[in-house]
Amino acid sequence: MVNLRSIFGAFIFCNLVGMKNYRLFYWMLPLALLAVIQLAAAGRRQDALEAVLAALKTGNAPNLVLRFEETVELTLPDLTGVSSKSQSQSQLTKFFAANPVAAFELKHKGNSPSGSYAIGTLKTANMNFRVNVFLRGKGGKELVRELRIQTMD
Repeated sequence: MVNLRSIFGAFIFCNLVGMKNYRLFYWMLPLALLAVIQLAAAGRRQDALEAVLAALKTGNAPNLVLRFEETVELTLPDLTGVSSKSQSQSQLTKFFAANPVAAFELKHKGNSPSGSYAIGTLKTANMNFRVNVFLRGKGGKELVRELRIQTMD
């Protein structure tokens, strides 16, 4: 006579083990999705920073201001303060007109908990400037919150 208890017991045991694997899968699925979202956000951070650096390399104030927050802390050799996007664009246009960009040399870029940043040297026909750019995540994208262009000592 066949012992049905041992056959069905093994079947039930295998299903319970299988259910544990599915539970593990359902716990891991949200973590995997979270990791993918974080990687995508990091990619967007780098895209925003690269767009800002490209605008600095060409001295293109309108393209640079596209990545600004509504108000930005702007530091230029003759000006320091919080400016709106439109004010920043006119101030940067004047700056780039007076100091045509020859090259931009990136010294360092990175990420912090609050956003991305870059440090570099803006080489112009007149003199060299130290540039610090700070971006922060806002509304699903990174925008410039502070731009410093200072004379080098």
